[in-house]
Amino acid sequence: MPEARLLRYFLAVAEEGSFTRAAARLHIAQPALSTQIRRLESRLGVLLLHRTTRVVRLTEAGQAVYQRGAGALAALEDVWEAARRAGRGELGRLRLVYSTSTGYGTVPSLVEALRVRLPDVQVAAEVLRTPDIAHAVLDGRADAGIARSPEVVAGVRLLLVRTEPRGVLLAAAHPLAGRRELALAEVAAFPLVLHERQANPGHYDEVLAVFRGAGLVPRLTERPMAFDPTQSVLRDARTVGLVAASSGDQLPGWLRWVPLAPGTRPLATHLVLPETSPSPIVTHFTNAALDAAREAGWLAGGSAASGRPDAGP
Repeated sequence: MPEARLLRYFLAVAEEGSFTRAAARLHIAQPALSTQIRRLESRLGVLLLHRTTRVVRLTEAGQAVYQRGAGALAALEDVWEAARRAGRGELGRLRLVYSTSTGYGTVPSLVEALRVRLPDVQVAAEVLRTPDIAHAVLDGRADAGIARSPEVVAGVRLLLVRTEPRGVLLAAAHPLAGRRELALAEVAAFPLVLHERQANPGHYDEVLAVFRGAGLVPRLTERPMAFDPTQSVLRDARTVGLVAASSGDQLPGWLRWVPLAPGTRPLATHLVLPETSPSPIVTHFTNAALDAAREAGWLAGGSAASGRPDAGP
């Protein structure tokens, strides 16, 4: 197949109707241009031009090439431009995995930030258990992840993207529901619903550490699923849950969220990223996510740090 350069040369001759003018337009010598056009005709096995001393006319074959040539070059340029954009991370697909608890506010906001910045990047999102997210990024099944309280895994990098105050989720009929804020000692007097440790070891250990730091031991009521959006276990008006502030948004009428007294360790959400050589799309997503987080006030001080899960801004 003739290379695109020869087609470009032919189109210049056809448009100018002259080898002399076409050579000047292309900034090459006329004999060299004539040689290239003969090479194109030889490759195709057809005559494209009728040459006389005064004029150059297109043959039927030349007319067919001329009618289609400009579109073919434009399409080829689109191919090369698509390759360049994909190489810069401006085109393609981001495979994102996230934990259920981040899917109600954090994930939609960060995905939207990327969509606004790079509308031609598609996001394929999948919910995974928190312990599986880092491994999905590590083995290449996902490009990036979003999780609350993820564990440190060699080969992945955790980047803080949101911190939230913790509070108590309870039924409106619960004895503590009318308080403006609660002390941990008051909360520890009631059964605390918490997922099984294997569902999210980092979060499980953090919750227990919050109580141990105050010299308290909570009475746990374990639930079989890591995140239950119905919160049905709280309907007994005795059991309580320890959750982030965003979980208090748009609650049904029978539920209340009451903040804990100041000083309680906040709940952190991290981007889970490849430790080395992230793709250009992942880099764009990381930058868009951090900008969105700062704009939303999710990161105190307007910056984020990477490393261990407890890395602060």
